[in-house]
Amino acid sequence: MLEQPAHVSHHATNPSGASTATTHLAESLDTQNTPPKTAGFMLQLKDWLYRYRVILLLLWVCGLVVIAYAGIERRYAVTDKHNLDKVVHVSVFAAMAFWPIMVCGRRMLSVFLVLVVALGAPGLELLQAHFGNGRIASLADMIASLGGVLAGILIAGIVRKAG
Repeated sequence: MLEQPAHVSHHATNPSGASTATTHLAESLDTQNTPPKTAGFMLQLKDWLYRYRVILLLLWVCGLVVIAYAGIERRYAVTDKHNLDKVVHVSVFAAMAFWPIMVCGRRMLSVFLVLVVALGAPGLELLQAHFGNGRIASLADMIASLGGVLAGILIAGIVRKAG
């Protein structure tokens, strides 16, 4: 049996008396003129982040400067009680790694910026050792920071894949 293209149909009549060819033509025109479905929240978020990526990346750079300054200045030190400082290290570095991936996507720029954040973990501890005003460089803090970078990368990958 020969297959016929979708736009060609037999000229039978349906119960309302209209031919099926006319009905199929009306259905195909109706589907062509319908507006596209609205995008999901994650797709809209990605579009918004991409649209304002320059401003968002400038804010990210300001965040790096603030983190570096707060890491050196003693008055911004977080207490070691209950390992609260480790929670701060993980969350701050996770956010700083998450941001460029969400803003830039899977481009080389995001890889470079995440690498900057990853190198910032030992860099911050070296700054504390040299300029720390009584702050102490800690291997545990550096590991927590690198763990935060890894967590930020994983969370950003999951969020981007969900969208």
